[in-house]
Formats: sequence, structure tokens, C-alpha cells
Amino acid sequence: MSRLGLFGNLPPEIRDIVFRRAGNGRVIFPEHADPRIIEAKHLLETQTGVTCLLADQALVAAQKQNTMQLIEEHLMARGKPLPPDLPALAEDPFFTAGAMVRLGLADAAVGGAVATTAHVIRAALSTVGVDSRSPLITSCFLFRLREPTAGGEDVVLYADAGVIPQPTEEQLPKIAALAAKAFSLWTGREPRVAFLSFSTGGSAQHPDVSKVRSAAAEFALSRPEIVSEGEVQFDAAADPQVALRKNPSSRLAGRANVFVFPDLDAGNIAYKITQRLAGAEAWGPLLLGTGKPYSDLSRGASAFDIAHAALLTLALRDQP
Repeated sequence: MSRLGLFGNLPPEIRDIVFRRAGNGRVIFPEHADPRIIEAKHLLETQTGVTCLLADQALVAAQKQNTMQLIEEHLMARGKPLPPDLPALAEDPFFTAGAMVRLGLADAAVGGAVATTAHVIRAALSTVGVDSRSPLITSCFLFRLREPTAGGEDVVLYADAGVIPQPTEEQLPKIAALAAKAFSLWTGREPRVAFLSFSTGGSAQHPDVSKVRSAAAEFALSRPEIVSEGEVQFDAAADPQVALRKNPSSRLAGRANVFVFPDLDAGNIAYKITQRLAGAEAWGPLLLGTGKPYSDLSRGASAFDIAHAALLTLALRDQP
């Protein structure tokens, strides 16, 4: 079985980790009729051991009662009122997909080739919920850079670049923890986390800088085993020579591989610049913090993008 097509540009050792963790998993696609989904299904089933399920009308109808009951139980457990459109939600393939993952009938759900991120997240929150170890859902992008950073990093991760518009100083450390964990699971490499700002080590004073500085301090206190730094400018986080000039005592020393952005404007703009101008291969947005793997797609996603997202999402599942 050849695996050269999917993730062909990833370093072989990382590609092997992703394929091994995705294993013989089962991924369900809500947008069953989209031609890109059909092609992605073919790619996955011919190049990997992944089983693809399509949430078509027959499957949705067969799972309607299970889906409705699960949504009811989940919302009641959270103290949330039942929505007036509950019967319609039970016939929505995004909710069916999430319910099947929650019930163990699939290992991951991936949607958003047509639907909005808001709809995908609503379905995820109502079915698989939020990981008890993480009180929020965020997102990230994984990149294979065309050229390594000056610090030698050829695979990097950006967060959050798709969900939380204005993360607070309490949310940023949680975003960083989820991003660092995902990076480690996907790559097998040590995460080195940079909390990005327009300031490095107090070079500027502003409420936005203070937010990032406080978030970085909290993360360093709660996760001392992870090399991290903040607030830090991108050049000082990615270039050892710049780091030496701007912050000679830097822990990162210009070798960051996980970049945490101060807000969604910065993260989303940066990911598109990295992809479109720097020529990096980008995978995402990938949701982090869901109770079980349920991920989003860009509406511009190709079949290969969808297959890659499915593998990365499956690779986030708890391993036996």
C-alpha cells in the first residue's frame, strides 16, 4: 500500500507517526454528496487503512432517535435548555456524525467543506462536547514550510487561527496547552511555544502586551516541562540571531515551532500569508479541545486537504 500521495511532503518520520496514530480508524463525513468528500474517501480508502462513513439520508434516518436522545442527555447534563429545533437537529448530518462519534460508532468526524465553522462547532458542542481537561474549543494550522526557519524548524503550528476572535489572558494558556499537545502527538517532536506580540521582553508597553505577558507567565508556571516564552515578536521567536540581539536570555533562542497568536486577526492573516506568499503547505483549521475528535474544514478545501484533515483528526484520538 503506497502512502506517498497523502502527506508526501511531510518528513517521513512525521508522516509515519500520523499514519500510525490514524491507524484503522473510522471517520464520518456529514457532507456526503460533495464531490471533494467522495474523492477524499477514495484517497483514504486506497492509500490508508481508514474506513470512511458518509452521513447520507439513510444513515441519518437510522440514527435519528439515537442522535436526539444523545443531544437531550448532553444538554441536560450541562444545564442547557433543549433547543426548539431539536427534531431538525436530529436530522442534521453534522449532529448525526457527532452523535456517532460520541457513541463509539465512529472515531472522528470531519465537516465544513460547505457548512460554516459556526455550524460545525455547534454540532460538536451538542454531541461530543468539550474535553473535560480543556474548557474551550480552539483551532490550529499545521505547516510544512518550504524552507526551514532560521532556527531549523521545518514543521510548525499556529493557534488560534480560526475560532476565538479575542482570547483572554486566561484562554491563551489553554490554547497553548492544546496546541503543544497536538504538535507533539502529530510530530513526535518537543513543542517550543512562543506567545506572540509586537513586543519582546518588555520592549513596548500596552494592554495587549500585558495580556500576552500574563498569559505566557501562567503557561510557564502551569507547564514548566514545555519550553515557552512570551511576550515575543515573531522574528525573535524564529531566528536565533534576532533572539540573541533582542533577548540574550531567551529560552526559545529563536527555535519556536508552536506559535500562539494574541487574537484571531493576527492568527488568520498570518496563516494565509504563510501559505500564499511563503508557499508553505497548510493543514487546517483543525479543532482542538473537543470531547472526541471533530474537526472543521475550510470551504476552499480540496479532496487532498479533506483527506489530510481526516488523518490528523483521527490521530488526535486517545490511543488504546
